[in-house]
Amino acid sequence: MSFSVIAALGNPGPEYISTRHNAGWILLDSLAQKVGAVWKEEKRFSVQVAKVTFGNSNVFLVKPQSFMNESGPPLTKFLHFHQIPASDMVVCYDDIAFEPGLMRLTQGGSDAGHNGVASCIQHLGNEFIRARVGIGPKKHPAQDLADHVLGKIPDDDLARIRTSLPDFIHGLEILISQGLPAAQNFTNRKNHSL
Repeated sequence: MSFSVIAALGNPGPEYISTRHNAGWILLDSLAQKVGAVWKEEKRFSVQVAKVTFGNSNVFLVKPQSFMNESGPPLTKFLHFHQIPASDMVVCYDDIAFEPGLMRLTQGGSDAGHNGVASCIQHLGNEFIRARVGIGPKKHPAQDLADHVLGKIPDDDLARIRTSLPDFIHGLEILISQGLPAAQNFTNRKNHSL
C-alpha cells in the first residue's frame, strides 16, 4: 500500500497557534478536521501524524514537532522509514509573497528566505511539491521579518485565510488525485477570482 504525504511546517506550542508562520498548520488542521483525522504523536520521528484517505489515495498528514528552522530532519526520518520519496510529499507553509487568502502550488525553486523550506531542501532535496499559503508582506519595510512571521495573524487576514480553506483543501485533493498541473489550474483560477 503506497502513501503520499501532506506535511505542514510550523512551530509547536500554544504561543504559536495563530502566528503567520503557522499558516501551513492552519491549512493541515482544517484538512484533518474535514476528513475526521486523528493525530498521533510519533516521538521517534518528532512528528504528529494521521493516516487518512484523501483524493482517493492513502495519505499521511504530518506536522513536524521540531521548530520551523529544523523541519527537514523529522520529515527526512519519517519519509525514509516509510520508504516514500520526497517527490511524493507536499509541504504546506506560509509565504510572504502572496496576500492572505491566496495559495500557490509549485515544485522546485529556492527557499526564498524561508528557513523551514531551507531545512527541507537541505535534508530532502528540491523535489517536494509546495503549497505556499499567503500571509502577506511585512507591513513596514523596517520591520524585522522574524517579527512579522512570528506575529499573530490579524483578524481580517485570518478571516480571509479561513474563508479560502475549502478551496485550498480542494486544490490539495485535485493535486493528490489528478496531479500538479490540474491542481495549479484550479488554485490559480480560484486565486484570480478573489
